[in-house]
Amino acid sequence: MTHVTVLTPPGTGAIATLAVTGSRAWEFARQLFRPTGKPLPEFAEPRRFWFGELSVRDAGAGDEVILAVTGPTTIEVHCHGGPQVVRWVVEHFVKLGCVEPEPIASESLLNLLQHAPTLRTASILLDQYHGAFDNAVRHILESPTLDGLAELARFAPVGRHLVKPWKVVVAGPPNVGKSSLVNALAGYQRAVVSEIAGTTRDAVSVQLAFDGWPIELTDTAGLRDAEGLEAEGIGRAKRTLAEADLVVWVMDATNPVEVWPDEETLAVVKLPTATRWVIAMNKADRSIGWAPNTPIGAIHLSATTGENISQLVDWISCRLVPDSPLLGAGVPYTPQFADRVEAAQCALHAGQREEAARLLRDCLQHD
Repeated sequence: MTHVTVLTPPGTGAIATLAVTGSRAWEFARQLFRPTGKPLPEFAEPRRFWFGELSVRDAGAGDEVILAVTGPTTIEVHCHGGPQVVRWVVEHFVKLGCVEPEPIASESLLNLLQHAPTLRTASILLDQYHGAFDNAVRHILESPTLDGLAELARFAPVGRHLVKPWKVVVAGPPNVGKSSLVNALAGYQRAVVSEIAGTTRDAVSVQLAFDGWPIELTDTAGLRDAEGLEAEGIGRAKRTLAEADLVVWVMDATNPVEVWPDEETLAVVKLPTATRWVIAMNKADRSIGWAPNTPIGAIHLSATTGENISQLVDWISCRLVPDSPLLGAGVPYTPQFADRVEAAQCALHAGQREEAARLLRDCLQHD
């Protein structure tokens, strides 16, 4: 079977590219293409291209195109990018016997792809545009035991944040250097820095990318007992913490006392495991002598000198995305698909195979 596929995105462009793949690709090309100069050879010659006209014989003028041989059974046609021209070229190949694949991507996926904030997330969404998620779901459904569902569910957290950034909140007591740390991570002065406790009165956010993952980094007011305007800032800080995907808890290396979040803060953050936060011991350039791994797992850094800032970035990335999908992997690319895949995984663990399969089929019906 020989297929004709439009490789360029939908819409109007200067040039469009179509691929004709299969055993009869060259045969069809010879029937439709008239090169400028010598006729096409009887057999395809790899890595060669010709300029000429694509048209039906004895039907008058056609459209100027470039024909290229890109593989043993694959050719490409580069034509004008208007939608009507592209449709005209596709229909001529279909009339000769080519098969046009059904569209894979929905309008919602195209919209997501257009709004991908980083190259890494755009690459993952492009894989889904080419059918990676749908193919993974169909492959799982073909298995009597739904093999592969656990692998797909691993990437549900990533799927929730291909367009929407991960929320990382920098928190801690006053005067530990939270605002300085946010500025160091951002690369410019986003937050006001002062030695006066209570300077930060509101949650200040900045959009960043760590290792290609979109991050919304938020500086918060120092957490302590306070009144008036500062108390309102602390209240907002706690509300921000409740929505965090990860908390960077900052302590002061010049202070001999470890200051941990109180029970009220822990209840707000709802930290079930250590994967939800990172400990940063700031002002390491003026440390009073803390051991390198004290507290256990803490990153000793300096927002002023930049010491170990890159290590903090690596830790944040690793905590948020411990399993990064490989090229071409299926990823449930919206929060809704992520919820369905995780629910299917839970149903399968509970022995409800039919319910798990129903949830997966629902992903295909609502893409």
